[in-house]
Amino acid sequence: MDTQLAPTRGINFAYSWFTTACVALIFAVLFLIYLSTERIMPAGKYNFKIYAALPFEGRIVWEDIEKKDGRSILISSFFKDYKSILSDHGQVFVDVADKYNLDYRLLPAIAMQESNGGKKVIKNSYNPFGYGIYGDLVIRFKSWEEAIERVGRALKEDYLSQGLTTPSKIMTKYTPPSLAKGGTWAKGVTIFMEELR
Repeated sequence: MDTQLAPTRGINFAYSWFTTACVALIFAVLFLIYLSTERIMPAGKYNFKIYAALPFEGRIVWEDIEKKDGRSILISSFFKDYKSILSDHGQVFVDVADKYNLDYRLLPAIAMQESNGGKKVIKNSYNPFGYGIYGDLVIRFKSWEEAIERVGRALKEDYLSQGLTTPSKIMTKYTPPSLAKGGTWAKGVTIFMEELR
């Protein structure tokens, strides 16, 4: 009797194994299909967000990038590093430089060379550029803004327009005594301009 049951047990075992494998395979396929379909969850029902790795086809994703001019921030930071009273005037320097087509670094560099950024000026002159100061003759301005504007315009009209476009060339007219000292004025202005690069 045992000899007759042995083949039947083997057939039953093979049948059971085959049936279980088929059911598992069908379940796996259905589960993969379920996972790959888009499901919409009711809004407000759950307290979490679902994110997709890629946007759905047909959607356009973009970001507006606003271009800003960092020169005024650079100038303000430059003056702050030197604890200069001119640190709040970065935008004025940039506006004047753009208005007169000047290198935006030129006026701040001259202010640093001439007065340590406005720290060493003749009382009530608002003249950090040493502009028009010859002995007792002192050109005075009503404000820092007026000084930046007027000296910027003078640099354009009286220097750059005449081909004096570098600190070394500007020095020959702006501060001729510096020539006898080896051009220290132009060297100082150039160093400050490099710091602002």
